[in-house]
Formats: sequence, structure tokens, C-alpha cells
Amino acid sequence: MRKITRMLLLATVVAFCVSISGCATAASSATGSANQPSPGPRKGSSDTAAKGGYDPEPAWVANPRASFPEERYVSAVGYGENREAAEKSAMGALVAVFGQTIKGETTVSSRYLEAVKSGALEVSESTDVGRAVTSSYALETVVGAEIKGVWSDRSSTTYAVAVMDRQKAAMLYADLIETNESSIRSLTAIPAAERNTMEAYARYDLAAEIAETSGRFLNVLSVVSPGAAAARRGTTTRPEDLRVEALKIAQSIPIAVSIKNDRDGRIAAAFSAVLTSAGFMTGGSGTRYSLTGTLALSPVELPENPNKFSRYTVDATLADAVTGNALLPYSASGRDGHTSQSEADNRAIRAAERKIRSEFGTAFAGFVTGLGGKK
Repeated sequence: MRKITRMLLLATVVAFCVSISGCATAASSATGSANQPSPGPRKGSSDTAAKGGYDPEPAWVANPRASFPEERYVSAVGYGENREAAEKSAMGALVAVFGQTIKGETTVSSRYLEAVKSGALEVSESTDVGRAVTSSYALETVVGAEIKGVWSDRSSTTYAVAVMDRQKAAMLYADLIETNESSIRSLTAIPAAERNTMEAYARYDLAAEIAETSGRFLNVLSVVSPGAAAARRGTTTRPEDLRVEALKIAQSIPIAVSIKNDRDGRIAAAFSAVLTSAGFMTGGSGTRYSLTGTLALSPVELPENPNKFSRYTVDATLADAVTGNALLPYSASGRDGHTSQSEADNRAIRAAERKIRSEFGTAFAGFVTGLGGKK
């Protein structure tokens, strides 16, 4: 009996020790987990970072083709200190991708965008195509490019991927080129009686700009769909041909230039230089178009300055005798000085010449642009 009792007592002690040992092990294990450092946050998007976590780096950051296969897409990655900078960088990188393959510009010009906005092009700014053109100009990238992903790392650098779907782009550019050709046909459909006019010149000049843009569109199309580009390349209007026609019209339009109080014809020569650089003839009388104006010089005295000064004022207007319209008014003023009044006058005239060649040249180019965009 005692033997049995001792055996039961021994078993109880052993069981108690095992239990104590297990508890100690469990406590040690729990304590060890609590003391281990928690896993670091994952790299990634600032959106999830705000919630206490980070998205892992997308595959496209290191290699955009991993996410956007080359047979279906053209893609490029850019980066910057914020989302806007990253997206613009990505769009620029996409332009560079095309630049590695083709020669020439791939983006739209400000004048082409203005033609869309004014309605001179048969594309409404409110349509998908019109919005694509506007976005292309704003972001300085190719028409049809999209931002397909944005990701931020833990060093405050944001990445973006710009993508162009080849199939969608092929359809978009084919439509744009066809629209451009239709617009060119409308712009150059000018009755013979109205051909030798400023309006006709401006319309051909705009048509040449549109044709140049079609060439840029063909450059992009040759990358996204070489076959479609090859089929259209021989059917698009050449901008050189339109520029030749515009020049022929300009050379058939004489513009009489006359400035009252001119000194040795210098102010008239400055205006004539601007007009002839655009291809127009100057001189003669009784012409439909004329540029008339006046030059006024007056002495200026500055307190406590021994030098002599002369102020110049030029007022001129380009007019159409047939319609009676003042097409382009222009004025300029300024002053210059020297130790003698005669040389001060001479310097003032020289300053007026420089200003006319620069400022009137810009104004005349803007006038032509606006004239061509009128519907």
C-alpha cells in the first residue's frame, strides 16, 4: 500500500514540474515576441502611408514594359518631388521614346491649338480628340498619352508612368490626320476673285501649319502603327507646297508704305522690312492695302542732365481700301539722348527703327495668325 502511495505521489510531483516548465516556456516565448522589433513599413504610396502602411514598388518603376507590354503599349517613367512634377516628367520621357525612333517634332504647336479653339479646325475642343490635343499642348507631350500609375517611395520621390495604347493611338491619329486634311481643303477653297487678298494669304499660311502638324502626327503613327503610317504618308498634303502658294499670294499683293515727317525714309524702311520678310511687295500707290503713319520728334529736357534728349512717337495703321477697315493699328514711343540735339534725334530714330522691326514684326505675325483662324 505504501509503495502504491509513494508512486502516486511521485507521479503528481512529476506532473506538477512538467506543468511549471511548460508555463515558463510559454512565458519566455511570449516575452521574446514582444521584445522583437516590429517589421518595418513597406515601401510605397503616400496614400497607404497615411494609414500606417506602404505599397510595394510597382514593377513599372524599374521597367515599364513589365506592366505594359511593348507589343501593345509605348510607355515611359518619370519622377519628381510631387505628383504634378512626376507626371510631367513621365510625359516628357514618353516624347523622348519617340525621339529615339523618329526625327522631327511630335507635339502640337500653339498655333495648331489656337486653330482648334477658334474652330478653324474641324475639331471641337469639347470632344475627346479636342481634349487630347489640349492636354498634349499643356503637358508638352504626344497626343493620346495617359498617366497610368503614380507611386511614392519613402524618400519623398514620386514616380509616374505615361502610356500610349498602340491600337487606340492608331485610330486617334488616323482621325486627326483625316480631320487636318479636311480642314486644309476648306481653308484653301478660295474663289479666284478673293485669292489675292490678305485673308487668302493667312488661310494658306494656317493650312501650311496644319500640314506640318499632320507630319508630326505621322511621325507618331509610324511608331504605334507603321503600316497605317505608310498607307497615309503619300496622301497627306505637303506643307512646302502650301507655303509656296502662300508666298505667291503675298507677292501679288503690293502694300504702299507712307510715313509723314519721316527722316530719309528710315521709318518707312523699317515697316517695309517687316512686310517683305513675310513675302509681301511694298511700294506703289493706289493699292488695296496701305500702311500709313506719322513720325513725331520732340526735345526733352531732364533736370540736372546736360545732355540733349529726343522723344519719338510713331503712329501707323495697316488698312484695306476695299473694305475701309483698319486691319492693324500700331504705335511706338521712346526717347534717346546725346550731347547734341541733332544726334539725340538721330539716336531716337534709330531706336524707333529697332522697335518697329521687333514689335511690329510680332504684331503683324499675330495679325496673320488671327486672320487665318477666322471662320
